[in-house]
Amino acid sequence: MALKAKKKSLNVSDKLMKQVSRYDAKAFEDLYNQTSAAVFGYAMSIVGNRDDANDIVQATYISIYEKIQSYSPNGKAMAWIFTITRNHAYMLLRDQSKRNHVNIDDVYDIGEDTNIVEEVHNEMLVTALLDHLNEDERQIVVMHAMSDMKHKDIADVMDMPLSTVLSKYRRSLKKLKTLMEVNEYET
Repeated sequence: MALKAKKKSLNVSDKLMKQVSRYDAKAFEDLYNQTSAAVFGYAMSIVGNRDDANDIVQATYISIYEKIQSYSPNGKAMAWIFTITRNHAYMLLRDQSKRNHVNIDDVYDIGEDTNIVEEVHNEMLVTALLDHLNEDERQIVVMHAMSDMKHKDIADVMDMPLSTVLSKYRRSLKKLKTLMEVNEYET
């Protein structure tokens, strides 16, 4: 089992945002490197699909580049970035509900050296388990587990007290563990 990488703080400085607003490529790259994992986790917590989350990350950074001039320096860069992410995620969900069809390419990503049965089983298991959590619980678990976001940063993003985020996280893990035990799921 691999060790988790050390969690980074998501305090994006207004200085970095100002550099990005001057279309400084290095600053934009720094912003992406510093925040993309958290943006992915947040998108994943909303849409529940890795490919869609990746698309949302891409759309988010395109929007940041296009709309950086509208950012007003107030020390809340991550809140601004997460607002853009959330808007793209909900837009995607709205579009999907209008189409309401399944693309076979979205269901199976057949590549070399893949065990499709195991991948489909694991994805279905995770989806089934996460469906038993309410939206706040699911977002907290996914942001922490997939993006390695600190609970403090999650609390800031979700505009909740840290104690609430911690209790919801613990309660969610207990709920998931109970579900796995009751249903005798194996990973």
